[in-house]
Amino acid sequence: MFRGGSLGVIRPLPRKASTSDYYKVPAVELDRMQDISDPLALSERRRKEAQRLSGVGFWELNHVENTLYWSEEIYAIYEISDALEPNYAIFLALTHEDDRETVDATYRGSVESGEEYRLRYRLKAGGATKWIEARGVTFYDKDGHPTRSIGTAWDISEIITAQQKVQHLAYHDGLTNLPNRRLFSDRIDMAMKQADRKGSKFAVLFIDLDNFKQINDRFGHDAGDELLQCFADRLRSNARASDTFARVGGDEFAGIMNDIDAARVDDTVQKIKRSIEGFYETQVGRFEIKVSIGVTIYPSDSEQSDILLRHADQAMYEAKGRGKSCVHYFDTQKHRSIQLRRQILLDLEVAIKEGQLELYFQPRVSLQDGKAAGAEALLRWFRPGGSVDPSSIVNAISGTHLEWALDTWVIETQLKHARVFLEHGISGPFSLNVCPSTIENSDFPAHLSSLLARSGVSGDEIEIEILEVSSIKNFERTDKILRECKKFGVGFSLDDFGTGFSSLTHFHAFAIDKLKIDKSFVSRLEVDDQSLTLVKSILAIARTNKRPVIAEGVESTAIARTLAELGCEYAQGYGISRPMPASRYIAWATTWDSRALENVARTL
Repeated sequence: MFRGGSLGVIRPLPRKASTSDYYKVPAVELDRMQDISDPLALSERRRKEAQRLSGVGFWELNHVENTLYWSEEIYAIYEISDALEPNYAIFLALTHEDDRETVDATYRGSVESGEEYRLRYRLKAGGATKWIEARGVTFYDKDGHPTRSIGTAWDISEIITAQQKVQHLAYHDGLTNLPNRRLFSDRIDMAMKQADRKGSKFAVLFIDLDNFKQINDRFGHDAGDELLQCFADRLRSNARASDTFARVGGDEFAGIMNDIDAARVDDTVQKIKRSIEGFYETQVGRFEIKVSIGVTIYPSDSEQSDILLRHADQAMYEAKGRGKSCVHYFDTQKHRSIQLRRQILLDLEVAIKEGQLELYFQPRVSLQDGKAAGAEALLRWFRPGGSVDPSSIVNAISGTHLEWALDTWVIETQLKHARVFLEHGISGPFSLNVCPSTIENSDFPAHLSSLLARSGVSGDEIEIEILEVSSIKNFERTDKILRECKKFGVGFSLDDFGTGFSSLTHFHAFAIDKLKIDKSFVSRLEVDDQSLTLVKSILAIARTNKRPVIAEGVESTAIARTLAELGCEYAQGYGISRPMPASRYIAWATTWDSRALENVARTL
């Protein structure tokens, strides 16, 4: 390996040196080498012609004699006089200052390691910058000392320029010369990294020219293209150095506004809007342009680059829907709610198929004699990521096919449990909730009849609670469906009576067997006079119509005593028992002592 030698002052090999001097060929052989019939002379001539035609320069450094040779092509590439003696220092001086250290280190490293090198660097030649592709290798004697280094240099400026043009076309719009969607996506990625590092925010804008299609259709695409070019120029002139604007579609543009002040983002966006709206002069005529802009903010909207652009696009369509020529911001909270709903729907389909759902039972007791009087079945979903709030399930499935599927699962499962309860001597009724859409479905009576027949359980053992009756569209048809179901012995109760979801109107509209007082009134019975008055009114209405009442949310003996004094028939709530799995409910029901509420009965 290289253990010595110098790359300092190098005694040049004379530019006009003869071939015999360069190759140390004896003088007596010179005439023979000039003869093209001589193989060696012919080979040398071919080498030189090939270098001249290819534009590849050749150099050789003799480490032993400390001399340097440059071919004619090297001088041509460097654009310097061939009268100048070749020198390594001159070579480094001509190398672009940003590449000089790399070039020097690469060459010296090659001499040290013995490995061939290949690199590209820039060269300052004739007032211009050239791109050079260089290759070189060093040879050594038997002791590992370098004897000579040889290499080539090739001017590849035209190739690099062509590559840069191709790359520019790949990342820029051909009409406006703005970044295209591909480069814009890369810029969003860069903005996200910068924002994460600095703890800053940036806005993504989606800009659409209002009514641009009419201009294209009326005046032609040439006029439209000129207008788009003018619009792009105005975007550029109003952008900050840190901002990026791109053309991402026909008349659609996008922007990134970095390091924005969240409190002033709307002022900044409105300023951009004012600067790009207005009149544009073209060869065809003068056009007034208005724009609709959608905006999303990172990291409030924390997604991938293409999704951020899509969200800004969605916001832009909201802006158009509000009358055009306005700005609309992407609602991240609403979006997350929609995403959560979609995920719940996907997971729920799996849960129904794979048995992830479960029914819990909350006991109900008679306030007249303290005996157990059935229970309410409550849906529970314990998925791997944690339990899901039942209200989230109801909201997610609203208006989807899963309402029917889930109601079917609940009824089937309830009937299976009811059969087991009966085998343990525990009778119902066992109430359950179904969706309004199921109650309104004309196929429901036949479907329910089929489920009852397969279970072998009488309809008397179940009671269907009607929820959110305000969403029922056809009261007459729904009442007919309920009456058909009642033929099987199935009972119906009106849930949440007294709230906005359930009223006296609904009570008279349907064939209802029981009323359930909403727990929001029952739980405040002892501390709120208005709640007490409302409960008294509901009980009076129920007595007039000969309908028993179930009070939800009974949290204490005091509340149970008051309800009993008022004539309420049934109660359920944490004061009696929390909801529990079917197996625990069996144990509770078989050991429940009606005397547990004897102090209530004593007050009657």
